[in-house]
Amino acid sequence: EALREALALWRGPALADVAGTAFAAAPIARLEELRTEAVEERIEADIALGRAARLVPELEELTTLHPLRERPRGQLMRALYAAGRQADALAVYEDTRRVLAESLGVDPSPALAEVHLSLLRGAETAPRPAPYADARPRTNLPAPLTSFVGREEEIDRVARLLATGRLVTLTGPGGTGKTRLATEAAGRMTGANPDGVWFVPLAPVRGALDVPQAVLLAVGIPETPRVLEAREIVPPLDRLTDALARKRLVLILDNCEHLIDAVAGLADRLLSAAPGVRVLATSREPLGITGEALCPVPSLALPPEDADAEAAGAYEAVRLFTERAGAVRPGFALNGATVGPVVRICRELDGTPLAIELAAARLRALTPAQVADRLGDRFRLLNVGSRTALPRHQTLRAVVDWSWELLDAPERRVLRRLSVFTGGATPESAEEVLGEDVIDVIASLVDKSLVMATGDREVRYILLETVRAYAAERLAEAGEEKEFRDAHAAYFLALTERGEPELRGHDQLIWSDRLNAERDNCNAALGHAIETRDVATAVRLVGNLAWFWILRDYEAEAGQWAVEVWKIAEGPPEGAEDEYVICGFLAAMVVEMTGEAGPEPERLHDAIEQVIGQMHDTHGHPALAFFRPVAAIFGGDPDAAWRELELTAGHPDPWTQAARHIFLAHLAMSQGDLDRAGVEAAGACAGFRALGDRWGLVSALASMAEVNLALRRPESAIGEAEEAYSYATEGVSPDQSAALRILIGRARAMAGDIPRARADLERGVRNATGIGERPDAAGGLVWLGEIARREGDLDAAAEALGRAREMVESKQARVDFGTSAALVFSKLGCLTEQRGDLVAAAKWHAEAARAIGPVTFMPINRLIGTLIQGNAALAAARGEHVRAAELLGAAHTLQGVPDWWNLDLDRATTAATTALGQEAFAEAYERGRRTSRAENLAYLSETARSRP
Repeated sequence: EALREALALWRGPALADVAGTAFAAAPIARLEELRTEAVEERIEADIALGRAARLVPELEELTTLHPLRERPRGQLMRALYAAGRQADALAVYEDTRRVLAESLGVDPSPALAEVHLSLLRGAETAPRPAPYADARPRTNLPAPLTSFVGREEEIDRVARLLATGRLVTLTGPGGTGKTRLATEAAGRMTGANPDGVWFVPLAPVRGALDVPQAVLLAVGIPETPRVLEAREIVPPLDRLTDALARKRLVLILDNCEHLIDAVAGLADRLLSAAPGVRVLATSREPLGITGEALCPVPSLALPPEDADAEAAGAYEAVRLFTERAGAVRPGFALNGATVGPVVRICRELDGTPLAIELAAARLRALTPAQVADRLGDRFRLLNVGSRTALPRHQTLRAVVDWSWELLDAPERRVLRRLSVFTGGATPESAEEVLGEDVIDVIASLVDKSLVMATGDREVRYILLETVRAYAAERLAEAGEEKEFRDAHAAYFLALTERGEPELRGHDQLIWSDRLNAERDNCNAALGHAIETRDVATAVRLVGNLAWFWILRDYEAEAGQWAVEVWKIAEGPPEGAEDEYVICGFLAAMVVEMTGEAGPEPERLHDAIEQVIGQMHDTHGHPALAFFRPVAAIFGGDPDAAWRELELTAGHPDPWTQAARHIFLAHLAMSQGDLDRAGVEAAGACAGFRALGDRWGLVSALASMAEVNLALRRPESAIGEAEEAYSYATEGVSPDQSAALRILIGRARAMAGDIPRARADLERGVRNATGIGERPDAAGGLVWLGEIARREGDLDAAAEALGRAREMVESKQARVDFGTSAALVFSKLGCLTEQRGDLVAAAKWHAEAARAIGPVTFMPINRLIGTLIQGNAALAAARGEHVRAAELLGAAHTLQGVPDWWNLDLDRATTAATTALGQEAFAEAYERGRRTSRAENLAYLSETARSRP
């Protein structure tokens, strides 16, 4: 009754005589709000007294006057229910949900939802909800419908920025989750802001003049009454600043990009007039006003391509996909069968949350592998999203369409033309390919989050793959695709021509890094040249990139491109004869060397010779001087290789001279001439050091280390291998770093430093396995097995050799795997023989001989000698001591010097000497030393055919 009496004293609008003045706007708003709250409190009391049914007309009028106030709508629902009109009460709730969604983009509050639920359950009157009884809600943040994955670092950053500043803008491309991040971050700040955290959805707002009104509606500030005589209205922005002048709250201004100027003006005015207000904006570009702190919202963290299920599951992108996939496909799990496709999906979609959620939704009808395979047509595939989402968030195309529509004509032109860059563009390449001054336009696209600017020393402009695919469609629609892909290919052809000779000198690292940064662009240029059958460009690109591919250990990539180009090259293009021969050489090597059946020396030699026949001058490109020696080596004729290398002695190019020393060092080492090998390796080292060629130094130092190990100088070998390792980790021959770490471990073991040796070997095995260099990893495991055998731990040796066998056994027909497999099988034979099972040991030695058989044309005498030493140990164990001594002598000749750190050599020598005596042993040993390489290969061939 007190409230009724107090309200009866109210007459007309508050302060009606001064309603048109700015100073009165805030007091008027406050008084009107107090009056409305008093009416609501009086109605609440009447409902509690059982008078609900008679309140229906009054409440219908009140909800019409204040359509966005939820409390009177909840009271109307209760009143209608009390009057026996349950259907009408429930209809009020549905109408409220529609109005809130259309006006504010939010759902009804939990308090109103509680009233609705109580009516559905049949309660006679809903109890007065606590939020209505205690105070007005302090937030209108929409309740989340799904879990929030990751982003803890970004949430912490938003909190820090808002603690020290008053305007923070979350920027990023469409679909990166700016809105969700803003609501999650702000939701944790409600307690620190007495006047609440308010979400202002600007996506439905079309005109700049409607922005202040949208904020007023979201915060719940009532309209100021008109001055009846003048019929004037206080401008919404004035009312807003007056109402919030003494408030402490956070405003979330969501989706500002299409109203950027209006939002910037509002934020500037509001922050100046209301010191307790903080603004958290989300936009695809900054507001661009003083005091703004930017918080870019990146894509979700992505796993490496080869991550297993456990490792991939720790990354945010995969976690999001897995959670959303589980919602649409019960029982979905990340495991060995699904991890590969899931990682592909997340990486192809750049870790963009919306795109990942759309892809996960496709698991209703497709498997992860099928989704991954269809991402080439991503806009067609990812075309079904939430029906209640904003239209521009319902499909992947709509996300990018929205950004595209906000661009002006120059921005659209530059963006679509930038799509020809697959791996990003530098300022120089962008201007050269696009043929105009585009930096200012690109800067604008960066601001709009359609282009990302990355890099410290040199900026690169990157398009997310989804944006690039969309822009490429627009480029094709504009009829510009061939023109600018041609320009792109021409630019990178010129770049590779400039860089190719620099890869063999002091600027090797600079150009190696530069070409590596442009690797995707070079591949795109090659693909375009092949597609358009531009043979001259394709051949030149392969010739220019061949040495870069070798430097960076991209041999597989080199071979694939060479084979594809060789298919369309019917003859050398004019002026590109050297590049044509290089391309043919790479293609022949790939075709003949990597087949699952293994190489056939004769066919390989013929294929190379056919290509070499196209050469006119071996003094052209520096690499041409070595094609004939390589052909001789692969033809199984090392003597011819020596002769061909001798013919290059007067070559005018200093790099060719240094590389010649490397070839000679390897041949000498293979043939057991360690003194010559050491001289040649030192010559190569000096030559490459003078040139500043780090790749050459890696190869030369590794050769010197191998020579010193053979000559019982492990300390010197450690230093050389460590220097080579330092160069390999700087960017040239990175895959060799694992092999060099294993070489260091071997040298430490020979020097007697077993703990550090084991650590180096284990590290090398991990690194080699991680980069897919399984033959190197198997070699490291063999050495861990050798250390274990020397320590008498045969179980540990068996474990290491078992792992090595798994790595190489299935691909032993290939050259790179065959030699490793032969070594692993030989050591398994030695281990089995140590354990006393001579029959099984003989089988393993036969397997080793079979594995090495297809590649004995290679200069691998030291490895052949190791296999024969294993057979010597088996012969000694059988009591065939004369044969054991002969085999040991044969291995000595093959290796040049005895393999002094070979346990099987020691065991066989001790057993045969003890059994035969020193003199008889020496005689048999000397007979073995006189056997030829061909005789030893015949022995291994016979061993391979045996069936023990």
